[in-house]
Amino acid sequence: MPVFLALVPLLLGAKGAEVAAVDGANLQAPSWSPDGSKLAYEANFHDKKVVQLFVGDGASFEQVRTSARASTDLTAGFSKKGSGGAVVHEIAWAPAAVGRYVFSASSDAFDYDLYISGGGPVAKAPGADGGAAWSPDGKYIAFTSARTGEGDLYLIDVANIEKPPKQLTKPRTSSELYVSWSPNSDELVFVGHSRTGDNIWLIPGLDSAAVQLTAWSGNQIHPRYSPTETVIAFYANKDETDRFDLYAMPAKGRADAKRLVKGVVPNAGGPAWTPDGKHLIVVVDDDDAFDPIAAVNVETGAVKRLPLGTVGHGDLAVAKKDGAYWLAYVAQGKTHDAARDFKRLFTAELDGLP
Repeated sequence: MPVFLALVPLLLGAKGAEVAAVDGANLQAPSWSPDGSKLAYEANFHDKKVVQLFVGDGASFEQVRTSARASTDLTAGFSKKGSGGAVVHEIAWAPAAVGRYVFSASSDAFDYDLYISGGGPVAKAPGADGGAAWSPDGKYIAFTSARTGEGDLYLIDVANIEKPPKQLTKPRTSSELYVSWSPNSDELVFVGHSRTGDNIWLIPGLDSAAVQLTAWSGNQIHPRYSPTETVIAFYANKDETDRFDLYAMPAKGRADAKRLVKGVVPNAGGPAWTPDGKHLIVVVDDDDAFDPIAAVNVETGAVKRLPLGTVGHGDLAVAKKDGAYWLAYVAQGKTHDAARDFKRLFTAELDGLP
């Protein structure tokens, strides 16, 4: 069962503080709400093929359960007695003013639907729906759906949520994944997955055709705009198939991408930007150092490993909370723990960045 600990402020130089653990599960995919007031994570029971979603304020968390009743607005009742589902995952937050989130949950092994907190399933259709992204202006939800037999991108108009979603992409030779909004909600970036590789694409307007940004061999995944909308960061393994590197490219002008860090562990939520857009926080793929977390200055390329006092790091997220930058991340335990087992959730205040 879940174990929860208080979210405690950390002084300069202090170590990461454990805030959640779930017996028998690896925690993954931490995600802050836009204003930093809420924190979510997933508990993956790998052997049982079960993933549970939890949301809370950092001091306590509640499991997210689905409602069987369809909803036509954002204020419909939400059944806390509903099913947990075999897999409940992939939270995407609305802007703070809306105060809700969307997630994907399974009704069986092949059917996933989108749910909005406070309501039931939306844009329901046979096949898998997931990978949602709520636009920063709160007007739209973009997501990937297999309802036509391919992994195409669709768009939900939140003001007309009962209407069928708009199909954004229709290529027959690829699936579209990892969609992400620009901060101004005027562009979308995503990955086109095909037999020849995975590359970054851009939709420069909701009525515009997609434009290819990379044409590399291998896999280019998880593109994310900087908060300033000037840079797109992503992961790529074009140099070595068994190694992902962190890259950044100008969002305007589409100049060549620059490698920032050689050898990283891709993050479930994509590259994690600090709210000022100056740094990226990454897990360095370094077995000898137990995969440390580092801060990267995007302009200078300076990399600083963070002295968190934890090891075996995985997914992470960054947010601004009470005027400070906070890091949420998963790790196998403290540096000097006798046993390092399932990944737990930690938080730390970010300071002293390069």
